[in-house]
Amino acid sequence: MYRPVRLSEFIKVHTEHEIRLRSLAYALVPNWADAEEVLQQTNLILWQKFEQFEPGTNFIAWSAQILRLTAKDFLARQRRAKVVFSDRFYDLVAEDTTLAAEELAERERALHDCITRLKERQQKILELRYFKSQPVAAVAEAIGSTSKAVYHALEHIHHALLHCVNVKLRREGSL
Repeated sequence: MYRPVRLSEFIKVHTEHEIRLRSLAYALVPNWADAEEVLQQTNLILWQKFEQFEPGTNFIAWSAQILRLTAKDFLARQRRAKVVFSDRFYDLVAEDTTLAAEELAERERALHDCITRLKERQQKILELRYFKSQPVAAVAEAIGSTSKAVYHALEHIHHALLHCVNVKLRREGSL
């Protein structure tokens, strides 16, 4: 079924998975500059074929397959590669990377849910420290506390979030 390509939809889903795709490119192509070229070629293909992507399906699996094929084609054209890997190797790396990306996405979703369950003050500390990149002293000043108390709160929040994410993933059968 044909559906017009929507720029904002593509940008949203691509941005969400860009780091995973970049990691896969670096895993498949040994040279950094070549990996960047493969990634750019892949991004162009993803955009050109985005109308074929079915919303609600696994974008990272779809895009990783395209990246894997692009990397394989690129390396086949580049006879200067010192080490030549078999197709099976690329399949295994792509499969492992895709599984790791899916696990990371599950962890991200669990972390987001766990953050929303924190107390308002804890969320404020996280927002200032990590989302707004404020130094601990600035966070302490903003919440009317000491730097030592903020460090202690961050340690407590980290432990609570780690526990929450692990429990959530165990319940969902992801761990």
